[in-house]
Amino acid sequence: MSLQVSLKLKLNKQVKKIKVKYNTFEKATYDEYLISSLALRTVNNKNRDKDVFEYIDNITGDGSLNKHFRNIYSRVKTFTQEQLGRIMENSMIPTLKIDERNRYDYYSQLDISVFKGRIYQGDLVEYKDLPNILMINEEIIDMAVETVWNGAKAEQYSVMFDENQNVKVKISKEYVSLENEIFEKTLCLELGNIGLYKGKIHDNADGDEWHVLNNSVINNLIANKNTYYEDGDHFLIRNDSVRKTIISKVHGLYIYKEKIIQYQGNADLCDKVIDILIENRTITELKPKSVLSILKYVSYKKAQQAINDILVKNEEREVILYGLDLLEKGIASGWQTIVLKMFLKYASAKQLNIIYQADSTLNYTIEQLIKIDWDLLQSKHKEQVEKYYKDLEAKKKTIIEITGIVTTKGLRENAKKLEADEKTKRFSFLCNRLIGHVNEGLDDVSLNELDQWHKDALELKEISLIIEKRLKEVR
Repeated sequence: MSLQVSLKLKLNKQVKKIKVKYNTFEKATYDEYLISSLALRTVNNKNRDKDVFEYIDNITGDGSLNKHFRNIYSRVKTFTQEQLGRIMENSMIPTLKIDERNRYDYYSQLDISVFKGRIYQGDLVEYKDLPNILMINEEIIDMAVETVWNGAKAEQYSVMFDENQNVKVKISKEYVSLENEIFEKTLCLELGNIGLYKGKIHDNADGDEWHVLNNSVINNLIANKNTYYEDGDHFLIRNDSVRKTIISKVHGLYIYKEKIIQYQGNADLCDKVIDILIENRTITELKPKSVLSILKYVSYKKAQQAINDILVKNEEREVILYGLDLLEKGIASGWQTIVLKMFLKYASAKQLNIIYQADSTLNYTIEQLIKIDWDLLQSKHKEQVEKYYKDLEAKKKTIIEITGIVTTKGLRENAKKLEADEKTKRFSFLCNRLIGHVNEGLDDVSLNELDQWHKDALELKEISLIIEKRLKEVR
């Protein structure tokens, strides 16, 4: 059995910089070629510098080229006769390069170097073929290695244990053997509250995706009320799923592994989750949409319990509509009074009948009562409905009578003879609004619109008296 765990280790690491000086060859300029030729011809002269400088002075005078040629000479005179000869042959001049780009990590406890993702045994500085590793083919003049950082910082590593309790740590892309003594010394553990965990601690583990247990993980497990244990393992109820946590102790380490279990299609899980949320009275800690997605997989009665618990605390429209749906499916009794009152705000005529049968003592509006079947109504409610319709007919009668009088007397046409003002304009507006429309749809308008028409008719009656008086004065 092998086990792979993500652990925090504090390994000693040195970051080293390699500084390399070497000559490469570049195409010589005419000036470089000229001065190199001069240096080659004077290579054996005792007064070499003097002769060269005199020549430069003769061809340049005091101009800017004088200093330029002298600088070239100070560089090329260091070349060997052979190097100067090659410049004459192919016009390629040696150019000094200083490369400080290369860095590598050296792990002293593992005795390995990591350069460009590859692992080398030992310290890379000791390798004789280091230039080849650096891919430098030119002649190296000087090479030095400098340590730019040296320390031990706690970092996350993938650690593998085999059946013999041998330890390997992943460095770059490879697993490297780590002595048990060094492993224990470098391991960073923060676990002092394992006693607070009430679940089962297994003694075996296999596979990957394991992590080292610490105080923070334990605290998160025990802090939430929406949890339960099953077969000794810890389960956390979340909005979209349940998170299962398994804890094991292997190789002296407490480790844990998590698994996400979705609600969708899992009736047993949904049933258990709703039971726990109801028992703990924490169902409102989940989003309403999340709860409704879980309720699809539980019994109607259990769903009713959950909806009661939610709506008693918060009025949620989507939950109310779900409850009304249950109402139509036969769950009529068992609702909290406050919940039934919320149902009234969104109920259809059919749903109002069911609610009324469940509780006729609620504060029903007249608009709701007239939608309920007559045979279901209590006596006092029948009286309210009868009075309402009686008043309704009276309002219709009043509207018809007033518009009829205005039409019969010809006030609508004759009012046009009067000088226009606020009264005549209002009179014309009310006539247009009521006369004609009344005969076409008085029985089909909404209750609110009928009330408005009644008010308009009474106002029309008052203004018509004023209009009639003015017309008599005009005559």
